[in-house]
This record gives sequence, structure tokens and C-alpha cells, in this order.
Amino acid sequence: MTLNRLVVILLLLCATWSLSAQTAQQLLKSGLLALQRNDLAAAHTDLQSAATLEPLNARVWVALSQTLWKQNELTRAEDTAQKALNLAEQDSAVWRSLVIYYSESGQLRKAAEAQARFASLNASDTRATDRAVALYFEAVQPLLGAQKFGEALALLTAVPAAVVKSAQIQIALGVAYYGLRRYDESADAFLAVIARDPSLKQPYLFLGKMLDQIPLRLNEVTRLFVAFEKTNPGDSEGFLLHAKALNARGVEPEAARKLLDKAIAMTPNSADAHVELAGLLEKTQHFPEAAAEFERAEVLNPTEPATHYRLSRLYQRLNKPEAALAEREQHRKMVTAQNAER
Repeated sequence: MTLNRLVVILLLLCATWSLSAQTAQQLLKSGLLALQRNDLAAAHTDLQSAATLEPLNARVWVALSQTLWKQNELTRAEDTAQKALNLAEQDSAVWRSLVIYYSESGQLRKAAEAQARFASLNASDTRATDRAVALYFEAVQPLLGAQKFGEALALLTAVPAAVVKSAQIQIALGVAYYGLRRYDESADAFLAVIARDPSLKQPYLFLGKMLDQIPLRLNEVTRLFVAFEKTNPGDSEGFLLHAKALNARGVEPEAARKLLDKAIAMTPNSADAHVELAGLLEKTQHFPEAAAEFERAEVLNPTEPATHYRLSRLYQRLNKPEAALAEREQHRKMVTAQNAER
């Protein structure tokens, strides 16, 4: 929402003031009009005077915070916005104005918190809750992208109950827990998303990455992967996920092989599918074929250290010591480089 819309909202609110506050009302009106035409000095003077006359009026403080922010008096703007927040109570219009201030000043977490408060005061307005979800999700994305999973989790666990149930927030929670290697909690979050909206693909993909870490959930996850496969017959990921679940459980290797063949036929350049097939072939002692699949996966995704490590073990088994040594050295270099970037 733009500054002009904020000014219009507050101008309309002036009409509700009591007669005993007419002078402050006039000052607020003139201050808002000055702010609208970007006469910041006049806006500051009038709004500061209004705040002196009505020091407990959150509507005055939120308008003044916007003025101070535009004057680049950032510390004073923040202090003034905090006064508005402390006085807002049940005044949903003030919370809405705070959303604007915090959004425009780049404070997405505070904007999300203000929007959640606004949504709680307007429970019938589903768009208000949706907006709170979007702001929280926008606020947490930079933390997840920077792998600051602890900070992301701290933000997300403070999200109000009405907002945290959304699929977007649960996905973000799942990613944060996954980054912290809290796999059971991560699985809980992704399973909650699937229960809410089974059409979303991302939760299935994350669950597929952690099968070895959630052994007690494998039967449940397998059923979900089978359902996803049946619902999405044109998506190779469905066949791949189903095969991963079977391999993780150590059952039905022939069925898993057929599923992987389908996945690779549909998406020949899927390194993940070739790695999974290589692992299956290794378990069933088809070592030359497994090595060939790992080699193909390396070509498709040369930045994955684990593939080099697993291939080095196969080369050792196949009595290819020089090739095994080269793969181990490549794995070492890649891991060292990745650790240096963190």
C-alpha cells in the first residue's frame, strides 16, 4: 500500500474524533495533507503539535512516524512507530497503517506481525490473513536462502496460530527444520502440508531427501508417494519418489527398478534418478552397471560430492585403484570448497 493510501485512510479517520480534540484533528488533517504533497517540514510541525495535544492517540503517532521516515530520521521514526504500536490496541486502522510503514521501511517481520494483528481484528476478512502469510513468507525467505535456519525457525515459531497453519508457512518450517537436521519435525511440517493440500509438489520432494532419517515414517510416506504418482502420471518425480521409498525400505527391488526406468525414460537428464538407480544396482551387486549410472550422474550434476565418494567405493570394489583415488580426491576438494563457502 502506498503512502498516499495511508494518508487517505488517516484523513477519513479524522472524522471520528470528538469535539474536544478538534484542534488536534485539524493539525492531523493539515499534517496529512502536507505529507501527501511531500511538504515534510510542514507535516512534521503539524503532526508533532497534534501529538503534543493528543499524546495517547496512535493515529497521530503512526502518521508522524511516516513523516520522520521520509525525512530520513530513522531512529526517531522507529521510536514513533513503536509508540503507535503500543497505543494501537483494538484500532485495526492503526495496525493497517503500521503495516504500510513497516513494509515501506523494509521491516518485513514487523510488517507481518502488524498484518497478523490486523487480521485478528478482522477475522472475516480472509484476504487479511492471506496477506499476513505472504509477509511472513517474504520475511523468512532471505534467512532460508542464507542458510540461517535457526533465525528462520525463531521467526516462524512466533507466527500466530491462524497464520502458521498455512501451507506456505509449514513449508518454510519444514525447510528450516531440515536445514537444522531436525528431520522428524521437518517431516511433520511437510506431512501437514500434504494433508492440507496434496497437490503441492515441494513437500514430497523434501520428504524424498530425508527417507534414511525418518525410518518410522517410511510406510506412511510410501503411501503418499504412491498417491502422488497416481495423481501425476505425467510427472517422472512420482515414479522416482516411489522407487526411493521402496529402496529406503529395502523391499521390491524389481518394482523399484521398473519405476526408475520409467522415470529416466521420461527425464533422461535427471541426475537424482541415475543416482538412485546406481544405488539400487549396487545393493543388488550389479557393480559395473552401478558405476556406469554414477558416472552418468556425475556428468549431469558435477557439483555433487556424494556421487564422487560413492563412485570411488565402487571403483575400489571393481579393482580400479587409480580411478578410486581420483574420485576420492575430487570428493575431498569439493567438500573443502563447500565448507569454505559456509
